[in-house]
Amino acid sequence: MSNFLKIIHFLTLFLMIIPGVVFAAQYKVVRVVDGNTIVIRYNGKYEKVRLRCVNTPKTGPSEEKYRDTIAEVAFRYTQKKLTGKYIDLEFESWSRGRSGVLYAYVFVDGKNINLDLVRQGLSRYYIKYGESKNYQNEFKIAEKLARKEKLNIWSDHESTTK
Repeated sequence: MSNFLKIIHFLTLFLMIIPGVVFAAQYKVVRVVDGNTIVIRYNGKYEKVRLRCVNTPKTGPSEEKYRDTIAEVAFRYTQKKLTGKYIDLEFESWSRGRSGVLYAYVFVDGKNINLDLVRQGLSRYYIKYGESKNYQNEFKIAEKLARKEKLNIWSDHESTTK
């Protein structure tokens, strides 16, 4: 048997013996909807992805002007970090919400954008749908530092437009 065939044979056996080997796929960000929601091409169709454990402020007629300003900052920040980029997704125990939207940690160039948004003070560590199994300590530290530095949502009203 040639070396090439031996390698193929070994890889085939390895993949059959070791279930749960997951090969990461990268997905291109097509659009940023808001500070914590993006659209990607996923398994042949466009899918919304909500960043897990993150909830950035939203704009709207009932929101305070302060919130609109921070919402715009969060939206632009996410746009700058993700638009047109190839990302990796990491799921926990469930990957879809009730509305069918994917819930995931989003990584670009190995950096966890969910954690980054909390660290920048653009979201609190959002646990309405459960705490992070993979990054709970990191989220708590990121929020604590953002609060201490009074970044964005943690700042006083006047400093949000600077």
